[in-house]
Amino acid sequence: MNLDQHENDVVFSQPLPPNGDELCPPLPEELIVEILLRLPVRSLLQFKCICKFWKTLISDPKVVKRHLQFSSSSLIHQRLFFSQLSEPQEIVSYPLKPLFGNLLPPVTSNWVMKNPYYIIGSCNGLLCLYNRYQHCVKLRNPSIMFKSDKSPRAVSLDWMNIQYGFGYDRVNDKYKVLLGLRNKNDPNLTLTKVYTFGDDSWKTIQNFDLTPTRQFSLLGKFVSGTLNWIAKKRGVSSNQSAILILSFDLEKDTYKELLLPQDDGEKVYGHTLYVLNNCLGVCYETNKTHWVVWLMKEYGVVESWTRFMIIPLDKSNKQPAIVIPLFLLENGVVLLVNKYTSQFVLYNLNSGELDYSLDYSSKGISNFRHNLHICCESLVSI
Repeated sequence: MNLDQHENDVVFSQPLPPNGDELCPPLPEELIVEILLRLPVRSLLQFKCICKFWKTLISDPKVVKRHLQFSSSSLIHQRLFFSQLSEPQEIVSYPLKPLFGNLLPPVTSNWVMKNPYYIIGSCNGLLCLYNRYQHCVKLRNPSIMFKSDKSPRAVSLDWMNIQYGFGYDRVNDKYKVLLGLRNKNDPNLTLTKVYTFGDDSWKTIQNFDLTPTRQFSLLGKFVSGTLNWIAKKRGVSSNQSAILILSFDLEKDTYKELLLPQDDGEKVYGHTLYVLNNCLGVCYETNKTHWVVWLMKEYGVVESWTRFMIIPLDKSNKQPAIVIPLFLLENGVVLLVNKYTSQFVLYNLNSGELDYSLDYSSKGISNFRHNLHICCESLVSI
């Protein structure tokens, strides 16, 4: 049996026997697995319908995990998801690859949510959806149309969320959500809840005494089994030394502080966290002249902070510059997004050139300033 591989699909070049269950694999199973790992999810779902052998093989947790590793690093398997802020509430998806070719990506999924759910995180091909009115969450894998049951309500309507995050505890093979909440009647009263998918209740985390402020992003960035926020210490004046990274360990349900990179005495503004190539990063404006982007090459090791990019603000069309890295190609081209202008930017690390021709704000790709997520195709469910 020969396979003809196309960019988005795979077809059989010879007809299958009438009874698919009698189909014997013509290749060693190890070689078949190596081929399957490189195929898109859509093709694998078709293959599962051929016979019991294919269904069992593709559903094997080891194959699912290895396929995820390939998919996570491949551009053609990456998609942009965001919750539109306009009514009716919609979740929209675009393929990532066309953006690197200065092409307008087509809409391929558009969900109208019956309840006000919006995306608060993505991990391993799963999107975590949060209902801020009912304080409950659920998971969805759009590649395989997987939907989880919604969680129990975390708290009563007297609470409002001030921080949230979604990630994966690899040690225990569990997906978790963290909600930081503030009481509407008493602003000094805060509460931190953690939900593990598969459990029936929320767990209260004690002594979570660092709280992100409104000037920073509420969304925790997942990397290396942790959720991370830019935060400031309570009771400390608003100076640079009070700003730090709050890191929550999803395995141990504990938190710690991480120091930001040294700023060499420069005036910095607008700290923003991001994740690129499985590394935590931070970017900010310095002296109102440059946008500086750092990467922590080894998570948790302050000495591993490395300057990744320095972008002069006079190259940003004099627009407000909160430019967040989204994806890095092997050739050194980085896709960024300006969260003020809903504009995508390509930056070449080798030449230092910026390409601003990806302005799609007037073509329907907008309203994503606070909830743009990259999600890879995967076979993962829970």
